[in-house]
Amino acid sequence: MNAKAKPALALQGRAELYLRVSTGRQAEHDLSIPDQRRQLRAYCEAKCIEVVTEFVEPGASATDDRRPEFQRMVDAASQRPPTFDTIIVHSFSRFFRDQFQLEFYVRRLAKNGVRLTSITQDLGDDPMITCRRWCSV
Repeated sequence: MNAKAKPALALQGRAELYLRVSTGRQAEHDLSIPDQRRQLRAYCEAKCIEVVTEFVEPGASATDDRRPEFQRMVDAASQRPPTFDTIIVHSFSRFFRDQFQLEFYVRRLAKNGVRLTSITQDLGDDPMITCRRWCSV
């Protein structure tokens, strides 16, 4: 083995990425889909998390769950056993803006062993505390 070669790091999990912008203006001036992708993938690489796939929702509000890619992602997370253990978002507002709906989906995911993670907002160990803390931001 080459003395300078780094040992391979063990993967720390498998993740689905969810990327969303609600308007064209947001995509151009705030956090675009490519910006979210770059940041989410860098986070996964740093944490040795394998990215299974991405769900991309351009031009969709997070005020309700009538988002096709969101529903496909939740359906994938509901498969038994799931092919991933985490859904990773830039911020919780990318996932849902309504506290009660966010809590509903976090609980639904948790029942199948899937966790929701934000790369910019710390969850802690109790996802319900996190929901209450970040939904109104």
